[in-house]
Amino acid sequence: MARLAVVVFLVLVVSMAASVAAKDPECCKSFHEWGDDRKGCAQENNDDCNTWCQSSCRGGFCKKENHLHVCHCYC
Repeated sequence: MARLAVVVFLVLVVSMAASVAAKDPECCKSFHEWGDDRKGCAQENNDDCNTWCQSSCRGGFCKKENHLHVCHCYC
C-alpha cells in the first residue's frame, strides 16, 4: 500500500512539473498558445498578447504567423 502511495505521489509531481513547464515560454520559439491557453490572437488582442509575451520571456513580442498572432521569444 505504501508503494502505491509513493507511485501515485511521483506521478502527480511529474505531471504538475510538466504542466508548469509547458506554460513557460522558451527562447527562440513561437508559442501559438499564450496566457490562458488562447490560440493566436486577433488584431484587437495584440496588446494583451504582447503584454503576456513581454512579461513571460526575454524580448518577447507577438508576430503574425500563418494568419495568427503568436508569442515569439528572442534567443
